Amino acid sequence: MNHLFHLLQDYQSQSDDEDWYCGTVVTKSGSSYRRPGAMMLVSPLGKSHGMVSGGCLESDVVHRAQRVRQSGEAAYVIYDTEDEDSFAASLGLGCNGKIGVLIQAVRPSHRALLQTLYQRMQDKQESYLLQCYQSIQKDRVGDWMLLDQSGHILANTNPALEFSELENNLLKSRLPETQSVLMINDNYWSVAKILPPVNLWVLGGGLDAQPMVEMAATLGWLVTVVDHRTGYAREAYFAKAHSVIHLHPDQLADSPEFQSADAFVCMTHNKNIDAAWMRVLKDINRPGYISILGPESRKQEVMTMAGADQNFSVQVRGPAGFAIGGDLPESIALSILSECHAAIFNSGAVGLETAQMDLGA
Repeated sequence: MNHLFHLLQDYQSQSDDEDWYCGTVVTKSGSSYRRPGAMMLVSPLGKSHGMVSGGCLESDVVHRAQRVRQSGEAAYVIYDTEDEDSFAASLGLGCNGKIGVLIQAVRPSHRALLQTLYQRMQDKQESYLLQCYQSIQKDRVGDWMLLDQSGHILANTNPALEFSELENNLLKSRLPETQSVLMINDNYWSVAKILPPVNLWVLGGGLDAQPMVEMAATLGWLVTVVDHRTGYAREAYFAKAHSVIHLHPDQLADSPEFQSADAFVCMTHNKNIDAAWMRVLKDINRPGYISILGPESRKQEVMTMAGADQNFSVQVRGPAGFAIGGDLPESIALSILSECHAAIFNSGAVGLETAQMDLGA
């Protein structure tokens, strides 16, 4: 998987004695496949994990990581598809964009910072990763800082780096929604917002939930499947789920994990159980996405059974998913996950026509 959370999860199991390298997208202009903050890791044997492009530049990053190993100095490499003499243009990509990739050794201080970042992602906390990619001081390139949502420094790969109170205040006021570049004392820092993986709960463990879980896990999402009914939510059928739970909706109402989920897809095919889920969901902090299977009339019947108010009823998407056609479980899963993805990452897209799927009770 290419999500940073899973890359770091795998990396944590590697030996501390091995020399790893990483490439991170730190700058971007025009069109590009990945955005700043995208990272790939290079093993001691030269195997790459993760992607900084659509698969076009990774071999060159691995090659340049070998040069970094020989020189001992981090390298900032610009891949410009509009520069006819550049490596990227020679591949005929036609992206009409430019990205800058910082390639460097993962030293013990970087590893410790990545461990902190991984722990914060496990705890569902947003972070900011700062990477110095240009400086008049060569030994400054490759320095990292990790900040919390408020701009407080959590980890620093170079103890000699100290920010004055003024600089800290400046930094806090300029924390971006996605990415930005900051110049402090002639040092150029890439600032990337790092988000934890989406936490999706699939409410209902029938056979049609399997492709939903498979696709969501491929996206790098952490998926919890829950169903209290005997014979449902069998762990053998949901190998890629982060967790499989056999509890009634009422038993999960006070669960911190349940309360902090990003998205819920209700697919029990039972109106009474759907209503039980809606009664629980209407009283928690509103997540980024909630949907329920079936036509509009079924949704309204379930909402009435749950005693849901109009505001909550409007928030719940039903029929679930975009109108992409198809009635296979895989098509329905793609439709619903597309709508869920748009709701979480691109709110402007959720006005698209939704799927009028009568999936029954």
